[in-house]
Amino acid sequence: MLSAVARTSMRSRATARILRSGHHDIPSPNGMNMPFDTQKKSFKYIYWGSCAFFAGLPVIAVWWQLRKGNGNRNY
Repeated sequence: MLSAVARTSMRSRATARILRSGHHDIPSPNGMNMPFDTQKKSFKYIYWGSCAFFAGLPVIAVWWQLRKGNGNRNY
């Protein structure tokens, strides 16, 4: 069984959570909370291009270091 203190603390947290959740009723169209326009056609290409570049950057760095070798300048 729960003690009276535990029930009171649970009740007060649930009430505070309900009171704080009132900010979700503001209407916001899709993408309006972003600092850039997600509805442009070029957005998806720029987004996926930057994702591919930053995901591939470690692979490029490893390739460059392995290609460089042990001080050999004859690439």
